[in-house]
Amino acid sequence: MKILLIWLLLLSTGLITIILENIREGDSPDPGGLHSGEVFEDCDSTALPVVFIHGFLASGDTYEKQVARFIANGICADRLFLFDWNSLSRVDKSETLDRFIDEVLDQSGAHRVNLVGHSAGGGLGYSYMSRLPFARKVASYVHIGARPEPSPPGPEGEIPMLNIYSGTDPIVPGAEIPGGQNLDLQTADHYQVATSVETFEAMFNFFYDREIEHLQPPEGNKDHVKLAGKSLTLGENRPNAGAEIAVFELDSETGFRVSEIANVTTVVDSLGHWGPVKAPRGVPLEFELRPTNDESDRRIFYYREPFDVDNKHLYLRSFPPAQSMAGMLLSEVPEDDNQTAVVIFSASKAVIHGRDDLEIGDIQLATPELADADQSVISWFLYDENGNGQTDTTQIQAFAAVPFLNGVDVFIGTTEQKSIEARLNDIILRFPNRKSGSEGVVVLVFD
Repeated sequence: MKILLIWLLLLSTGLITIILENIREGDSPDPGGLHSGEVFEDCDSTALPVVFIHGFLASGDTYEKQVARFIANGICADRLFLFDWNSLSRVDKSETLDRFIDEVLDQSGAHRVNLVGHSAGGGLGYSYMSRLPFARKVASYVHIGARPEPSPPGPEGEIPMLNIYSGTDPIVPGAEIPGGQNLDLQTADHYQVATSVETFEAMFNFFYDREIEHLQPPEGNKDHVKLAGKSLTLGENRPNAGAEIAVFELDSETGFRVSEIANVTTVVDSLGHWGPVKAPRGVPLEFELRPTNDESDRRIFYYREPFDVDNKHLYLRSFPPAQSMAGMLLSEVPEDDNQTAVVIFSASKAVIHGRDDLEIGDIQLATPELADADQSVISWFLYDENGNGQTDTTQIQAFAAVPFLNGVDVFIGTTEQKSIEARLNDIILRFPNRKSGSEGVVVLVFD
């Protein structure tokens, strides 16, 4: 109830509305660590750099698939940059974005960048380009699932732009922007607008005069993949400096570790980067995140679909400190050795009743009450809220007022170790019923 009252207060004061209308604050960029990809010989090192800005409660991995598609079509990995910022604060971060772009220009040797902004990131992009000295650094701009504006960006509306939106988006209703190129994806949800193949095709054709060869990265022929990324706090995107990440191969039938000895371990650097590391190709993996921050020391166990290609933009988020805005909300997730706490993240689209099926065990979550299209839920928090030792499938009110999130009363006991199965449409992830107190929180990521 305490958390619900806090969120209702934020709503009543207009803070959430302000955030969704794109006035916000971010953390400092990470000079010298602006990308985590490697440079390939067979790619265009002269292409203008692209800077991607994520939206509310998100991180740079909103664009994980899009970056992979750019690389698969000949754009060098070191021309693609993800700007992570704190979308929970109220201060405009144009100055912070400008410092980041200056680092990009210095590192790449370019004089201008192409800019992409999704949702609240679109508002930040427009705010940035409203200042002439900043606007001169932007060659062209893609506005994705963000508030319609009266004209293209720039003090005189001079910056070429592509506006990609969905006319049925309940979070930010899209519309054409006069003077720009416009693409209505019609039935796409708020997150799909950023992650879809159609959006990639439109962006690539807008930025470059060349043919698209691959809509998905080609699979490699090696027995391993190279993995890397960032580890940040949820929502605020502060680096988990010094945290340890251990990668384990899993039994595909149970989700249990093949061995308690990690395949590889690595440490998060001061800017949040980890890896690259080698991992087995095509097998399920567990990533154990062991934070070192005394204020936020809950271990997180990530379970993802098997990797068939290299991925250098894997984000492993930790719970932020309890005194932060996101931390207050997540402090509701129990630390209780009698139950498992599970977070499900749909990385490409919202889960919507009538279009998607989401189950954990034999419990259906994509119901009309829990997966309404208007809520655009991409993250689900599942635990026994009332402590009665049974599943009630009632909505956890602490999450009810927050866009993109949902909480559901689901009891997964831990008296005996067992394998649990979760399914989103035709994808299945299996994991052990870990104790949420002494072990940590389980996070399932469906690509």
